[in-house]
Amino acid sequence: MGNPLLDAEDARERLEAWQANASRRAADTQAAAAGLRALRVTATDAHGIVEVTVDSTGAMADVRLSARVQRMGLEQTQQAIMGAYRNARVKLAEAAAEVVRETVGADSATGRALLAGFRTADTEDEEGRY
Repeated sequence: MGNPLLDAEDARERLEAWQANASRRAADTQAAAAGLRALRVTATDAHGIVEVTVDSTGAMADVRLSARVQRMGLEQTQQAIMGAYRNARVKLAEAAAEVVRETVGADSATGRALLAGFRTADTEDEEGRY
C-alpha cells in the first residue's frame, strides 16, 4: 500500500492543477466572448460601389454608396448592397474564427459553440465572395 501522505499530496497537486486549468479556460472563454462582442467589419460589393459595415451580431450598422450608384438601376443597386452585406457577413465569420482560434481554440467545444452563431449560408457559399 502507498504512503497516505504522498497520496494526499499528489491528490492536492492534481486538484490545484485542475483548478488552474479551469481558471485559465474560464478566462480564455471570457476573452473570446469579449472579442466577439467587439467585432465590427466592413466589406464592399465585388465592384466597390457599396460599402456595408456589420456589427458583431451580423446586423447592418452602416452602408455607404459611392457616387457611381447614381448611374445604376435600382436592381443593380440592390444587388450591390446585398453583395456587400453578404461579403461583410463572410468577413465577420472569418474575424470571429480568428478571435476564437487565438483564445479558446476553434476545435474546442467552447470554440465550436461560440462560432455556431457566426455560420450562415453566406459564409458557406462555395463560390466565394459576391
